[in-house]
Amino acid sequence: MKYDDKVSLIGIYQGRLMLFIMELFSEEYICKRCVNLGKNDKLAIHSIINSGNSVYLADSHNNKIYRYNYILNEFSDVTVGRDPRHMAVDKENMYVANFESDNISVIELSNFTLTESIPAGIKPHDVLFDMNNDKLYTCCYEENEIIEYSGNKEIIRRFTTEGKPMHMFMLDDCLIVMTYFVNGNVHTKINFIDIESNKIKKTVLIEGLASDFDIDYKRQLLFLINIDDKNLYIIDAVKKEILKTIFVGGYPESLTVGTDNIYVTNSKKNHITVVESDKLTASKVINLEFTPSCIKVIN
Repeated sequence: MKYDDKVSLIGIYQGRLMLFIMELFSEEYICKRCVNLGKNDKLAIHSIINSGNSVYLADSHNNKIYRYNYILNEFSDVTVGRDPRHMAVDKENMYVANFESDNISVIELSNFTLTESIPAGIKPHDVLFDMNNDKLYTCCYEENEIIEYSGNKEIIRRFTTEGKPMHMFMLDDCLIVMTYFVNGNVHTKINFIDIESNKIKKTVLIEGLASDFDIDYKRQLLFLINIDDKNLYIIDAVKKEILKTIFVGGYPESLTVGTDNIYVTNSKKNHITVVESDKLTASKVINLEFTPSCIKVIN
């Protein structure tokens, strides 16, 4: 049977932090690989990404990036700056935002070695490499701005955001940035920034704290999970407005966009909520035998 999507998933099982490579079928799953990363209190996997035949994990506690090749079943690591948060790749390199080092580590993918460090603003949280314009971007959390770098890693421009930038995507000529906005309570804003004019065209306010953010480029939709009201928010990236919310309950941890579904992990309920991309309805639940956190579809 052909699976719906293949994913990499971090989870806790009997006090051990595990990496799972799973094939998802409707309400079932098959675990193809399982890697014991170590005791849960000895690591802090902040994010994961998939590239080629490997899964990359950012360990904020040990200042390392791990690479697991699930075809060859090989595991390796490299030390980067302090408190690595998020990663991005181009054809040859990986870029790592180091939150406490105020820089971006560059890792050569072919031999998985650290090659250079790029100065960034204060507390860079996320990085994005846009293949279309061959430029690198990073979120500077404490400075309410996005820095744009040229192909040779020189700073070109700075984009001011409303709120502290956490995550970002590029859609055509629009830089879409999720920020935290503190006004008595912490709220979330989605900034739509025109990269030509360097102006914010519109912001969408979400009451509460968002924990994860992803985009469906094919359908031009944004998905965001709110840990305060336990909802999945669906935002039209073209109209720049909220289409609907779906209550998932529990504690939604992470989300990822698949071929025809969106998957939301829930650490309180130990399951994955499956939302159909075309109908935008929560149609299924995949029950797990462990507590899930980060999830990413393997393209």
